[in-house]
Amino acid sequence: MPTPNNYTTNLIETLYYLLYAKYGNSSIASSDQTQFKYKVFATIFEYGPAWKQRLIIQEKLAQLDPDGDDVMNSSIKINNHAENPDTEPGTDAFEPLAGINSQSASTLKRGKLEGYSMLNELLETDVTEEFLGRFKKFFIKFVMPQAPLWYRSIPGSEELVDDALMCDDYPSVYGNYRTNTFQEIWETAEDFVNDYQNCGIPQTI
Repeated sequence: MPTPNNYTTNLIETLYYLLYAKYGNSSIASSDQTQFKYKVFATIFEYGPAWKQRLIIQEKLAQLDPDGDDVMNSSIKINNHAENPDTEPGTDAFEPLAGINSQSASTLKRGKLEGYSMLNELLETDVTEEFLGRFKKFFIKFVMPQAPLWYRSIPGSEELVDDALMCDDYPSVYGNYRTNTFQEIWETAEDFVNDYQNCGIPQTI
């Protein structure tokens, strides 16, 4: 499994283990495995880029020194004043002039409680949980997801028959429809990564 220092580099592999931990033994809510895979990869295509960037931002925030300048100092506000500068006026009203006569700058120093509070508000603990929740709808939500759906048929035939047609020569045969679990579809991270890279949906993480 990827080490903590490079998990964003191997993010699709990391995602496999996260999905396995949450849905590994859950049965998929579809009898079509291929469609299920496309739904998973389409969700990664749609929400994966934002999840990746939030992970990177959260990692950088977590590495900040709570007593460092990045936390304790606010942004610097700079005001420039130009009076008859030796430059031709620009054609864009928002284009800054090259020459200035005076400049003022201001910055604020935060107290420790204010700095800690700001950093604490920026640190999120549910970035990944929110993303994993996007896949919940692709799995059966019942406690017993593989309860039999009973039917009667003639042995050796897929033809369904009425009870009135049944006789001693054709006893009742019962069966059920079964769906695979996440773990049965993708037994290894390698299987998951290979399907993701070759599914036809563009890779976004």
